[in-house]
Amino acid sequence: MFSLLSGVPGTDEIRALARKVDTARHHGVPNGCVLELDLQSVPNETGGFDPMALLSGGRPLLLREAIAAIHRAAEDRRVAGLIARVQVVAAAPGPVQELREAIAAFTEVKPSVAWAETYPGTMSYYLASAFHEVWMQPSGTVGLIGFATNALFLRDALDKAGVQAQFVARGEYKSAANLFTHSEYTEAHREADTRLVESLHGQVLAAVAESRHLSAADVDALADKAPLLRDAAVAGRLVDRVGFRDEAYARIGELAGDGPESAHADGPDAPPRLFLSRYARAHGPAGPSVPGRKAKPTIAVVTLHGPIVSGRGGPQLSPLGTSSAGGDTIAAALREASADDSVSAVVLRVDSPGGAVTGSETVWREVTRLREAGKPVVASMGGVAASGGYYVSMAADAIVANPGTITGSIGVVTGKLVARDLKRRLGVGSDAVRTNANADAWSPNAPFTDEQQAHVEAEADLFYTDFVERVAHGRGMSVEEVHEVARGRVWTGADAKERGLVDELGGLRTAIDRAKTLAGIDADTDVKVVNLPGSSFLEMLRPKASSQPAAASLPDALGALLGRSVAGAVAHTERSFTGATALWLGDFRF
Repeated sequence: MFSLLSGVPGTDEIRALARKVDTARHHGVPNGCVLELDLQSVPNETGGFDPMALLSGGRPLLLREAIAAIHRAAEDRRVAGLIARVQVVAAAPGPVQELREAIAAFTEVKPSVAWAETYPGTMSYYLASAFHEVWMQPSGTVGLIGFATNALFLRDALDKAGVQAQFVARGEYKSAANLFTHSEYTEAHREADTRLVESLHGQVLAAVAESRHLSAADVDALADKAPLLRDAAVAGRLVDRVGFRDEAYARIGELAGDGPESAHADGPDAPPRLFLSRYARAHGPAGPSVPGRKAKPTIAVVTLHGPIVSGRGGPQLSPLGTSSAGGDTIAAALREASADDSVSAVVLRVDSPGGAVTGSETVWREVTRLREAGKPVVASMGGVAASGGYYVSMAADAIVANPGTITGSIGVVTGKLVARDLKRRLGVGSDAVRTNANADAWSPNAPFTDEQQAHVEAEADLFYTDFVERVAHGRGMSVEEVHEVARGRVWTGADAKERGLVDELGGLRTAIDRAKTLAGIDADTDVKVVNLPGSSFLEMLRPKASSQPAAASLPDALGALLGRSVAGAVAHTERSFTGATALWLGDFRF
């Protein structure tokens, strides 16, 4: 504080001034700092244009940015430790695994502490177990309860309401339409769901056991008793300390600082702290300038996120709007990367439950053309890459998936709900005038005729045959081999690898490394990563002049690095695949 008698700065002010000078000297990152991360939810795969983010001062940290920052921090001498509140309520296993892998790598070289008021579920504790120490408040519980899946069936309710479900599926495991057509699990549906949760459960048990120095059997026994109160959690060696936030922060200060004198969480001697989001956007220490240094090789990451639709797709401007992946938009981004000579390889990042056959096929074609042009393509599967999400991936030179990625679902389903009897019960009249026999085939007012049903069946046969044959060609398998693991069945990434549908387990970093190898780039070489397609507000307001890739029309290829817009969600698709974790059925004409 200031001395009122002398006007000379006090010790605290001198220390604060010294820290500001030190932070500036280290390019915005305080030397010896502890990074802070709030994991009440897993960072999103993509951001896009978010008007609310502008009002709040900036967009949230994306998953790939958080992972890259944690890996960079592990090697950054300015960073002394990491503390995170890990209180994830629900999350897909795949993204959690990518984030956990980064945290585990950090923990191998620097201290880290996870703390939470409570660990609400299995994935929350699974993520926390990667930290050096796990803390929990006294009233908390460890919700390491395992996995369960609950299927909903509306067949009886629809019958009572007077609604008829008419669906055609190819593949007995293709279960999305079971919501409308069955009253309980089919044998195939139960078999697929059972194996799915068993695979995920085994992955979590093995990882927690390794991190906590327990046997998988011990962890499984604890899960049978979960959620665990504090004494049981400590006795079971799942939690290291029971304490509050300030005590956990004091502990990371002790581990990252010079000893017990740093034990006050917010005291003047505590190590400086920095949010991971700020660290991710800060510059690294400046290196020496070398005249004539060659530019880094470039890898383009094209992200396909959300249900696949024909057309442009894209995010809604409304905060409550949904986001879709437009086949045209993703195809244009792939052409952009193909035309840019500075791009050595492409990673197609897929996080999609499936969608329109037409949009998926459009993207598949561009992936095929990229390979034919001699530019390597690696598919990187995020939380889910099923059905249409697998379709767009299958032509890549290599497929990389997280062990817990939901993938496969190689099959087709299409159909409609007929509400004629419901309308009659409600006193709602309807009639139609048509020019041709099938003009209103997809109307909810009448079932398919025999001829229309035969046409729908033939379409489903054609789509399924194309799907299987293209998987066989892309994966170097026989049609019979693909059919055995197809039939609409979903797999975890780990199980898909065992069956030849995936080449390697890992996240986006692993996929980029694989792309480097395929492009002939040395494994230790640092590469520049450009993300396509773009989604800035200006790009949404200023459409392209033509469909010609910017790199093909501009010698310096600057346009290719800017990406292209995605806007205006498409409300209807003509044909559809259906993914494993979200219902996306086309041909609904309510």
